[in-house]
Amino acid sequence: MKKIMLGLLAAASLFAASCTKTGPQGPTGPQGQQGNANVRGSASFNVSTWIFGSNTYSANFTDADITADIVNYGAVEIFKYYPSDGSWSNLPDINGATSTVFNFKTGEFTIYISNIDNSVTPAPGVITFRAVAISSSLRQANPHTNWKNYNEAMAAINNAKAAGADL
Repeated sequence: MKKIMLGLLAAASLFAASCTKTGPQGPTGPQGQQGNANVRGSASFNVSTWIFGSNTYSANFTDADITADIVNYGAVEIFKYYPSDGSWSNLPDINGATSTVFNFKTGEFTIYISNIDNSVTPAPGVITFRAVAISSSLRQANPHTNWKNYNEAMAAINNAKAAGADL
């Protein structure tokens, strides 16, 4: 019985050693078909008209890139630009006593600016923002991307564009 088992083990070892991989391999398995990243990033836009109510300023926007699939499975990030140092900050953003937040639903988003202590904040003036709608497929394809970091999010989007994604 030992001789039969050793013979089977030897045959299995030889068979396994003769196998080779065929085709391109990804880091976790066979390479899949080229896909569409479905990332939509708006151009930067200035907001100068704000609606005041209940100690809060708000601005509403329509955005066809925020689909039901994005709302249910993806992500939306809004970035605020600071011209003093050329940096972008994702929302929510707190600068001193001023809080800038947003909410979104299919086809639209709203940006809100208020003081964190609910006191009346001065009129915000002109502020530059950028909206990015991220599909679940792009998030899954880039699991180590910090989507709340403007530079990392834009790098992932630009890489998807360079790879031929229809953005």
